[in-house]
Amino acid sequence: MNRKTLLIAGIVVIVAAVICIVLVLAGGSSITADTPVYENGVLKTSIHYDGEQKDVWFQYNIFRQDTLLSSTQVLDSLAVTGTLTKGDSVSELEINLEPGEYKVFIYVLERDDGTKRITGFIRNIVIA
Repeated sequence: MNRKTLLIAGIVVIVAAVICIVLVLAGGSSITADTPVYENGVLKTSIHYDGEQKDVWFQYNIFRQDTLLSSTQVLDSLAVTGTLTKGDSVSELEINLEPGEYKVFIYVLERDDGTKRITGFIRNIVIA
């Protein structure tokens, strides 16, 4: 191999090593959400969190799926307060939903001056 090829290969190896180190050290916390369940006028979403306790807003936007290509917004940006603690918790939203198919957008926002979005989820639900 010539010098140029060795130099490029060396740079690629160094960049790959730096990326691996950053990914290992970044760690951080993760948030996951199950598919919401609608019972007796309450939309319940199970949330799993593995970080330090944090006060948050759960912001909901809900669309009814009328057809494959059209939907109607039934809820625009309603937020409920919550606290993420290590492990499983449930976010509850009181809302009247008729039978049908819905697309539920759930955003998790920090409850501080910046109100930074932490994560978001899109889930499809069917109400019989």
